[in-house]
Amino acid sequence: MKILMISNCFPSRLKPRHGIFILRLSKELAKVENEIVVLTPRVFSEEPLFEKIDGIRVYRFKYPSGNKTLGQSTGIPVLSMLVYMLSGTIGALRIASKEKPDVIHGHWIVPTGLIASLTGLITRIPVVNTARGMDIRISSTLPIKWIFNLAVNLSKFLVVVSPAMRRIEALKNAMMVPSGVDDMFFNIRPNREQPSIIYTRSLEPVYDVETLIKSIPLVRDKIPEARFKIAGSGSQLGYLKHLANKLCMKEGPDFLGELDNHEIARLANEAKIFVSTARADGTSIALLEAIAAGLIPVVTDIEANRVWVNHDKDGFLFKPGDEHDLARNIVKALRTGLDINTLENKRKKIKSVVSWQAISKKHIDIYRSITSNTGN
Repeated sequence: MKILMISNCFPSRLKPRHGIFILRLSKELAKVENEIVVLTPRVFSEEPLFEKIDGIRVYRFKYPSGNKTLGQSTGIPVLSMLVYMLSGTIGALRIASKEKPDVIHGHWIVPTGLIASLTGLITRIPVVNTARGMDIRISSTLPIKWIFNLAVNLSKFLVVVSPAMRRIEALKNAMMVPSGVDDMFFNIRPNREQPSIIYTRSLEPVYDVETLIKSIPLVRDKIPEARFKIAGSGSQLGYLKHLANKLCMKEGPDFLGELDNHEIARLANEAKIFVSTARADGTSIALLEAIAAGLIPVVTDIEANRVWVNHDKDGFLFKPGDEHDLARNIVKALRTGLDINTLENKRKKIKSVVSWQAISKKHIDIYRSITSNTGN
């Protein structure tokens, strides 16, 4: 079976973790005699319009990105999005004509999901669309709501990565399939003796790393030896470094930049606690990786995280935007920790749900279902 993936992001030499889960899903699907083709925007001018990555053909379409993703824009970049949609749809139709896929799979319903849906409508190829989080956050704002609903209505099958997303009326019947986690995270034996806290997500406003930075002096007031490592890149990097300096931190946090998956795994191997300060989310892959690695998660008390973390049992939840509550929970996690058997049982339990082999099988079942129903 040939699948055309249309995604808002995909890894490149410049951004090795940019949509890494789409690459990982593609590679897993390719292991069982599926052929994967990818269409994604060219965000950075240095990225090639076509390349092969691990045997997967990757096409990129042009739009006026300004070397930043749509998600890094302030507000809704209407003009850029219109060009994005037009260029992406033309590119998708060209590739669909050339590659003749059996299924089109759009990742993020806005805007690439609509590109996938329109392409499927014109070519009569069945379309699966997956909502991943960012699209949900902006789906209530006009005209995004119209785009979102149109993409959903034209889809043959809908997937969400978190049960919380089913609260959206248009997605109430969607299948829940989380993103996957590499097996190497399940093999990690974390250093639970070290007071090391890691953050491995983007440095964008929605992830609210500012709250983490503000919590560091509060934690160190109680536990001076606590060490914070921030692995990630984004539009707020300069501001966050300035904030750390302003708070007169003599040691850290350590800003490590964007790391690949193997480097993230090595970082997790040396840590005790994982922190996510996101104010809104789908299913966080970074959180799943941390649970798989046996770390103690300290994450925002939002619906997407409550699915995976039970407060005071297998992790800690704190009030979003509250650095004092975050600091209290980090201190508690460092001083008292959690029952090791609970953490080990949790990581074993989720492996059958979030391993890439399990995720791939679910997608294959979906593809077979919609192609058999359309006679393909």
